[in-house]
Amino acid sequence: METINSFREEYSFLSNFYQHPFEYKGLVYPNAEAAFQAQKCADEEGKVKYTLIKNPVRAKQMGKKEANLPANWDEISPRIMEEIVTAKFSVPELAVKLLSTGDAFLEEGNHWHDNRWGKCTCDRCRDRESLNLLGNILMNVREKIADESKS
Repeated sequence: METINSFREEYSFLSNFYQHPFEYKGLVYPNAEAAFQAQKCADEEGKVKYTLIKNPVRAKQMGKKEANLPANWDEISPRIMEEIVTAKFSVPELAVKLLSTGDAFLEEGNHWHDNRWGKCTCDRCRDRESLNLLGNILMNVREKIADESKS
């Protein structure tokens, strides 16, 4: 089985930082990172500000400072991420790109010590277990799109 472990260059569309607008819960976000960070806000007004943040790094920085982060964020964030990834890949041209990965194992390799959403490849983390939440979500969404396209 092929492994895609870099969400850059030809596979940059797999990254939450990929710039392509999509709708989630009635708002259009410029990228999945902005949509995800917006869900840390307690009210719609707070979420709307993220629709204007085109830079995903800036959105991530803002999200780290959200004062009203839900107490159970670690528990609910994978479900929220799956909803966002599903919304992102409901855009037809992105769905085609995701399907083009076939049955490859998807894992966001990184060097910033993220073994929750991806897999850090630095010397310190190399032997640590990875949850690969984003990769697993992407593979689940890909499977759902493939099943729907068969029907």
